[in-house]
Parts: sequence; C-alpha cells; structure tokens
Amino acid sequence: MTKISKSVLHALWIFSICIVVLGTGIFLYVHHLRAALNQELTTYLSEVAQQGVRILNTQIKGDISSLQSAAAAISTYKTLDNKPWTELLQEETRQNEFKRMGFILPSGVAYLSDGFMLDLAHREYFKEGLAGKTTVTDPLTDAVDQGKAIILSVPVISGDTVRGVLIAAHPTAMYGNLIASDSFNGAGYSLIVKANGDKVASSAKSNIDDSVANIFQSKKNTRLDPNGTMRKNMQQGKSGTVRFFREGEGWLYLSYVPVGLNDWYFLSVVPEKVAVQKTKNLLRLSLLLFGTGLAVFIALLIYVYKQHKYSHAILYKAAYIDPILNCPNWAKTSKEIEDVLRQTQGVSYAFVVFDINKFKVANDRLGYGKANELLQYIAKVVKDELKDGELFCRVQGDIFALLLIMETPEQLKNRLEVMNEKIVNFHPIEKDKFQLMLSFGVYPVMDTSLSAGELFLRAVLARDTVKGNYNDIVAFYDEKLRQRLSQEQNIENNMEEALLKKEFSLELSPIRSIDGSVAAAEAVPVWQQGPEQNTIPTDLFLSVFNKNGFIARLDTYLAEEACRILQQWKGQNLPAVPIILNISAASLRSPYFSSVLLQLTKQYEVSASSLILQLTPHTAPEDLPLFKQLAIKLHNAGFKLSLNHFGRGTVSLDLLQALPLDIVKMEGIFIQDLNTNPRTAAVLSAFIEMAASLNLHLIFDGVKENTQLQQLKQLGALWWAGPLAGEALSPEKLFASNQNRPSH
Repeated sequence: MTKISKSVLHALWIFSICIVVLGTGIFLYVHHLRAALNQELTTYLSEVAQQGVRILNTQIKGDISSLQSAAAAISTYKTLDNKPWTELLQEETRQNEFKRMGFILPSGVAYLSDGFMLDLAHREYFKEGLAGKTTVTDPLTDAVDQGKAIILSVPVISGDTVRGVLIAAHPTAMYGNLIASDSFNGAGYSLIVKANGDKVASSAKSNIDDSVANIFQSKKNTRLDPNGTMRKNMQQGKSGTVRFFREGEGWLYLSYVPVGLNDWYFLSVVPEKVAVQKTKNLLRLSLLLFGTGLAVFIALLIYVYKQHKYSHAILYKAAYIDPILNCPNWAKTSKEIEDVLRQTQGVSYAFVVFDINKFKVANDRLGYGKANELLQYIAKVVKDELKDGELFCRVQGDIFALLLIMETPEQLKNRLEVMNEKIVNFHPIEKDKFQLMLSFGVYPVMDTSLSAGELFLRAVLARDTVKGNYNDIVAFYDEKLRQRLSQEQNIENNMEEALLKKEFSLELSPIRSIDGSVAAAEAVPVWQQGPEQNTIPTDLFLSVFNKNGFIARLDTYLAEEACRILQQWKGQNLPAVPIILNISAASLRSPYFSSVLLQLTKQYEVSASSLILQLTPHTAPEDLPLFKQLAIKLHNAGFKLSLNHFGRGTVSLDLLQALPLDIVKMEGIFIQDLNTNPRTAAVLSAFIEMAASLNLHLIFDGVKENTQLQQLKQLGALWWAGPLAGEALSPEKLFASNQNRPSH
C-alpha cells in the first residue's frame, strides 16, 4: 500500500511538474505572441498615420496650388475696385469644393464668393498675406456663420506689389472627413491636433471629449501622457506611439506623426482589442490547460496560430490592400516593383502611369458609387491584360501605376492603346453622362536602382505632356523631354524677371499686298534672356505661358510694345501699317482687356484700327458666347479682328458667322498644290468670292514661289504672306524690305 502510494505520489509529482512546465510554456508563448502582435499593431498603426499625413498634405497642397493659380489670374487685372474677380472666385469655389473664397483688398475689406463683404483687417492671415506669405490657419471662428473653419491664404502679387490677399475656407469637418479611415475594420479613428494638444479636426467616428479644446485636458485622457513624454516629443517635432487606458474602452494605441504644416500632428487611434482580443481569450483558456493535458495544449497552439494569422490579415489589409479594388495598394506594390527590377535579369521594363482626365466630373455626374465601379472596371481590364512578371496598382484617386514588360516602344504603345479602348467603353449606358479620356506616361526603366517614387515622378512628367490631348494619349519620357522640362522650368523661373527687365520685344513679319508692298505686319514675340541675350524659342515660351496663365500678362505687355512702335512710326512719318497681334484665350476671357487696349491707344495716341487683334480658332464651344460678346465689344471700340489658322484641323465656318471679323488668315495648306491641282484654284476662288460678300480681307499664308503669287493675283487675292514675303524683321527694318519686295 505504501509502495503504491509512493508511485502515485511520484506520478502526481511528475504530472504536476509537466503541468507547471506546460502552463509556464503556454503562458510565456502567449505573452510573447501578445508582445509581437502589439509590436506589429504599432508598426501598422504608424503606417496608417503616415498615409493620413500624405492624404492631408496632398489636399492642402492642391488647394494652395488652386489659390495660387487664381491669384496669378487676378494679378493680371488692371484694376480691382469693381470686383472683376467675382466670377473667378465663384468658379474656383465650385470646382475645389471650398466653403467660400474671398479677395481682401489692402484696406482689409474682403469680398466673399457668396456675396458677403467683411472687414478682415484684424485677421493675422491677412497681415501675413500682405507681407507676401502663404498661410494655412488653425481653426478659426467663421465670421459669417460662426462655425469652425480653416483658412488658406495666398498673396496676389503683381510685379513687386502685393495687391491683395486671396483666401479660401474649408470647414474643419471637411478635414475630419478627409482623414476618416476604415482601417482596422472601422474600429480605428483619426484626428489632427496642434503640438500642445489643441484639437484641429477629427474624423466622425473619433471618440473624443468635445467639451474641452485640448486632448490632454480631457478627463477621459488622464492616463494618456502621465509623465509628459508625448507632449515633449510633440513640442520637439518627433513621432511616437503610446499605449494608454481609457475608462469604458480599455487599452488603446495612439500613433502621433507631425504633419509638416504649422505645428499640426496627425493622431491615429485603435483599440488594442482589435489585434489582441483573441490573444486575451487564449490567456483565459490557458488556465484550463492545467487540467486537460497535452492534447488541449496542442489544440491551443493550433488555435493561437490561426488567430495570429487572422490578426495579421486584418493589419495587413489595413496597410497594404486597396479598399476599393481589394488588391495590393501602392505601399505594397511599390516595394514589389523595386524587388522585380533588382532581381530580374535580361528583361526590359517600362513604368507606366495613367489617369482619367477630369475625374472629378465623373464623380459629380456618375456619383461616387458608379465612379468606384469605373475604378473597379479599370482594374479588371488592366489585370486581364497583364503578363507574367508584370504589376499594377491604384496609387490614389484615379491614378494607376503599372510595371510592364517592354519589347519595343511601338509594341508597348499598341498595348496601352488597346487597354485604353477597353476602358473607355466601360459602360455604354453612361456614355451620355461622361466621356472617358485617359492619358498615359511611360518611363522606360534604364536605371533599376531608382525607387518606385522616382519612377512614378518621371512617368507623371511624360503623362503631363499629353494631358487633355485627344489625338495622342501616350507619351514616353526621354532625354528630349527631360531637356524640354528643364527649359520650361527655366522659363517659369525667369518669366517675371524678364517682364520687369523688358527682355521681350517684337519682330514684324510682313503681310504684303498683291503688288508687293507691306500691307500689314504680324507681331512675333521674341525673348532674349539675360546679359548673354540667349534667344528662347518663341513656340516654347508661348506654350508654357498658355499653360500657366502668364500669357495674359504678356499680351498686355506686347500690346503696349505695339502701340509704342506705331507711335514711333507716326513720329517718323512712315506709312500707317497696322500691326497684327495674336491674342490668347486667357486675355479674351478678361472683361477688362478691351479697356486696357483702349487706354494704351489713348496713351500712345494711336488709332485703335491700327491694331488688328488676331484670335485663335481653337475655341471650346462653351467659351464661344463669351468670346462673341468680347469680340463685339472690341470691334465696336474700333479694333479690327482677324481669325488665324483658318483651315487647320477641324476649324468650322461657325466662327465666321458668330464673330464680327474683318480679316481671315488662310492656312498655308490651301496653296500647297495650287500649281498642280485645278480644284485648288476653284476652292480658293470660292473663298475669295465669299470673303468679298462678307467684307472680309483674306491673307493667304505659306506663299513660297512666285508662280503661286501670280496665280493668287489672277484669282483676285489681295493680301499674302509666307517665306516669299520675307522673314520677320525688327520694326526699324520693316519698311526697308519694301525696296526688295518680290516681282510679279
């Protein structure tokens, strides 16, 4: 009996030791697992916060860019006392979904886009704007509706003078919606605070105390930062993650990241239970293992493993899965792209970026639901077109990035055009609401050490060269593009200084009568930059100015230069040859352009009829009523109007009906085969007859040979231009060219 008792005791002792060892092992394992999951949670939470900062900065930079573009447009207006910018502000407010916009005169009087007029002279952002600074304020009380709003302001500068301050307001709730995140299955939330803890904006789901303005002063957050480490880090611009306890919610994780604007911080919060709830269950279940033995221990290990995978999947999805497309996002795919380029040998790749032109219009007309369906359809088309070893993802919004195998540029371009055809036919029923148009930028990867971000930027530069081009939707990044972009950047960096230093001048291209004398002169702008007087190609700087809006200021400068030349000719008793000025669409959109021209003609004592304003025919249909109104105003003021490039592309006859034209300049293509094609003479004869009935002068451009000139004379043409008429000359040499006019 005693021996049996000893054996039982011995077995019980061994069993007890096994149970203790087993329990200790389980406890240590679960503890380690919990720590690992918490660390992983911290990593992913920081990634979510960084993503939120990028979204916020993208929004603010885009809004400031829109304000600066509007400010540049306003700065071209001659006078600002009659609110010429009202329609511009209303349109910018609508397009950028601002709460309101406003223009503050130097006196402090502000005119708002919704009709209010306020005195904002006391506002700090107004004072900083007058000092030439661009600012984004902390939340302020809206002077109109007393709501909370964040104000963005930029100075309106003309030359060295600040003519006012342009402002735009977003309600703080907009920023709350912007940073709202579905991360961690909707359990996480975000907010923006100042470095001292004052609240700026919060997402709708945020569980914060609205009764106090500072997160550190809330009774809910007494355990958030007991030793002040977080506040100290935020004052020093550092990032970090804290774990704290809140009554009613339990343990929470909070990641704080500086926004890089003012002293704002982006805070991302998630309950600990999102990632470790199952682990806590395991801690409770481990107590039962002491009585269940090895089988329960093994089962528990399996269960822990599954829960670990599940928690990892949740965190992985939040950080690396596109919520709309349910496929890897840019954060994930960018790393894969870099790995593929570094590890794959003997394969040529191209990095491609494409997007939808005016995607905001798609959101407005189709609705967000249909717009998301469109993005999903695009992803399906692209995925079906991919080959082995190729990657794609949505970067943000409607911007997609692809890594494609490139055999030849022509083969790749054909692939992209086929892809485009499939995408633009996404939903025939909706075509009447929104016509899709894509733009592709391609960077052939020559340097595989470049990061995905650098590849993206180069492809975007190529895409921007065909943005909005219906005829050519694919552009490749090459050395010529890099050089052109460098030239364009040089132009934008120096255009203001060039205007102040009067580096722009005019050369005059002769328009001759049929007898060879100069009947008119077309102004050709010339830019000789810097002390070395490097000549910038005219087509290049005009293209840049048309894109960035500076063309309107150049038009005014050149109009004054033309008036100065006419005054000089008048003083020298030279023939009163009218000067043809090419006028941009940007100038025609300004209701004050005609007043500026009249003021210049009076200042220089020249006749309005001595200036021929030449319009480009590429006018959007929606702009035609405004152009017609302004053209009539200019014509009634005495200016003559000419239509340039008639016959190029798809220029229609409706402009002849709509605008009070005096002159039409025919494209040179009309006379190319005048010597060989009898039908050409018949067509030109019909045009001449039509012009006579409409009291129009026709200028036949592109005359290269004397035989062409003779035939034009026989048809009854009066004015002509082209290589045979002579090259563009300085104003001083124009009349000397009459001595060497072509014989006929």
